[in-house]
Amino acid sequence: MWNGDGTVEINGFRVYYTEVECVRRIFERHPETASNLRPKNQLVKNAYLNSLLDLIDITCLAPQELTEEELVDAENTLLDLVGVGFELDWLKKKLEELCVKKKKMETRGARMRELDRMIVEQRQVLLALEVELKNEESEAVSDIARLGFEDVV
Repeated sequence: MWNGDGTVEINGFRVYYTEVECVRRIFERHPETASNLRPKNQLVKNAYLNSLLDLIDITCLAPQELTEEELVDAENTLLDLVGVGFELDWLKKKLEELCVKKKKMETRGARMRELDRMIVEQRQVLLALEVELKNEESEAVSDIARLGFEDVV
């Protein structure tokens, strides 16, 4: 039911119309999310719900879009929300997956840089070998060349 202030009540939270679909989807997929929530004050509950929505937005970002500090802040926010009674195992799992992807991405990036450095080194070795081969070919051509009369006399 819509309230006069542009909000609707969903599972005991006052939600602005712009967030209704997101909040409904959360409670449809995870009905236990706020079943043990301790705060009763509407403003406090809404502040926690906004933190939850912000945390979900952060979790939706690509790993390269987040810093380590932002991931730590997200984990702390999750702990705060769980501490007041939210059941967020589903979100914890997604956040952990994001952290693993971030670490893999960083490791993979370091490995790619190392491989690139090795390729550059090998190209330099190859270029040096090609120069050496050309020198050998030049010397071989002069070694097998026929001597002319003037060269002998």
